[in-house]
Amino acid sequence: MMSVLAEHTLYRLARLLYRTDVVHDSKMKEAQQSLKAHNTYRSQQVTRVLEAAQRFRLPLDGDMLDLGCNDGALTVQYDAPRTLTGIDIDAQAIERAKARNSRVTFLAGTPGSLPLPDASMDSIVSYDVFEHVANPGALLGECRRVLRPGGWMLIGTWGWGHPFAPHLWATMPVPWAHLLVSERTLFRACRRVYHATWYRPTFHDLDANGDRYRDRYTQTRIDPDYLNKFKIRDFEQAFRNSGFASELSLEPFGSAPWLAPLLKTPLREYVHSYLWAVLRPEAVTGPRAPS
Repeated sequence: MMSVLAEHTLYRLARLLYRTDVVHDSKMKEAQQSLKAHNTYRSQQVTRVLEAAQRFRLPLDGDMLDLGCNDGALTVQYDAPRTLTGIDIDAQAIERAKARNSRVTFLAGTPGSLPLPDASMDSIVSYDVFEHVANPGALLGECRRVLRPGGWMLIGTWGWGHPFAPHLWATMPVPWAHLLVSERTLFRACRRVYHATWYRPTFHDLDANGDRYRDRYTQTRIDPDYLNKFKIRDFEQAFRNSGFASELSLEPFGSAPWLAPLLKTPLREYVHSYLWAVLRPEAVTGPRAPS
């Protein structure tokens, strides 16, 4: 009975928040309407990465790896590195990336292995990837192996306390829903939203003919191979265990002035919108980026 009530309440809240900007602003909503629009939006995210690199005083030159590059929409926007390599576990995405740009070397990898020689990279950038890595420790070990002395790694990700950590952006615009109800209830509510007449599916939610699937969101739990459910402290532990010195910078979820101070408390897990981390194989003695 309680699960049915929770599902109904979540569904009603989702309908109430569906047309708001709580999850996605107008640009992000437009980007979800087609693969072309999504790739255009994705390529524009290079500005966000470059701003983070500048904040941490990271030189984007030398030999650079874009880890988790998918089909290269973002990768090809980097123009400062001497050489540029993109790696992803999705072999089909890598083939699309190769067709996109011949200047970049695109390679298919595995979750725990990078097809690169030891000490072959000066820098590694990994944007919107590490929340999807089932075993971050193994991949970080590979990253440490391929980095040269004095090299660095920039990670952009977020923790499981993020208001929308399950990546159910379109069908579940209710913040922290995954922490308030069971995963079974969460997916049941998403399924109701997906089949509702008022819901406009994104391109992710349509089949090859552009139609809604007969059924969707039938799973009862979030696949750990898709999302690792790491909290900020779990990422910090993984960084330490992999032999990296790390610097973190958190962005608050929202612009209210009282949110930023909470990023220095245990509540950071629940009020952050993004986590930037710089990893170096050796200790850092220079100025730190602002939190």
